[in-house]
Amino acid sequence: VAARPRRARREARAMTRAGDDDVDARDSAREETTSAGRAPSRVLVVGGGRVGAYLARAFRRGEVERVALKTSNRAARAGDETREAARAIASDAGAIVMSTYDGLTTEEERHFDFIFIAVKTYALEAVKRELSEAGITFDNVVLAHNGIVAPMFDENKSTRAVMPQSWDIVETPGVGCGYDIHVKNEDKPWVMPNTAGGRATRALLQKCGVLSDATDEFEYLLLRKYFINGVANLLAIVGDCNCDGLLQHHRETMETLYDEMLEILRVPHADGFALAPENFRDVVFAGLATYRDHFPSTKLDFDAGAKLEIDSLNGYVVQRAKEQGLPCAAHERLIE
Repeated sequence: VAARPRRARREARAMTRAGDDDVDARDSAREETTSAGRAPSRVLVVGGGRVGAYLARAFRRGEVERVALKTSNRAARAGDETREAARAIASDAGAIVMSTYDGLTTEEERHFDFIFIAVKTYALEAVKRELSEAGITFDNVVLAHNGIVAPMFDENKSTRAVMPQSWDIVETPGVGCGYDIHVKNEDKPWVMPNTAGGRATRALLQKCGVLSDATDEFEYLLLRKYFINGVANLLAIVGDCNCDGLLQHHRETMETLYDEMLEILRVPHADGFALAPENFRDVVFAGLATYRDHFPSTKLDFDAGAKLEIDSLNGYVVQRAKEQGLPCAAHERLIE
């Protein structure tokens, strides 16, 4: 992969810029407003899982006036306590929790400054349809998910976020609401593109204590996270192990997956690869190592009996390979 001069220093700068108080102060003054010229006061979080609960709690702790968490209206699966825990965490923080939009009866109640969509990629079309049918309007929509999918919201209002964290909901009997969220890599920023929407998202997240950055290197950082997910998430199901176990016992398979991804995605994602360092492979596996004993979200979904994200993860590589007439045996075996 070609590297630009001083690439390593620029990557470090991009990933730590969120901690620069002077930059935050200047950018917040410019970006921390809605199209109506005021600070965001109404935020909707769609997705009643670990990320949704984390965001709803963060926004309330950041004193966003009205925060709503929209959970699924489908019956919970037996043995899956994630939704119950997410509702408890969000409610305890002061967020409104709802499973339908029926309670939003006025045009004002149906409008949000920001919508953060934190659902599995296979649910995005259903979420968009539900928002439209309920008459929900918004100034900004932020897509917080793994994998790569085609844009489906107005690109003038839509921002993609890359999250380096992992979240685990744990029980805390007798303490608070009975649940808490443990976050790995919380010292690393969420990353958005350096656009008006990306900068506005950064300002809101920063205000609410979530490290974040809007950077010209977004396409590279998206690839970096995608490669980590691509070599690990589905393979964790096959290997029945966490990230440490993958590195200890399945490194050769992951290397093969990496090689296929590199060859297949090189042209479709040329902009991102142009920003990647020469040691991109090392960067990917070092990134995976930071998750330590965490089980990838796809493995947790599998264990809970939930539908799996495939098309936006390794399935995306298979589709791109077919379009270019390239071999993709390792990924094809993985998604079978």
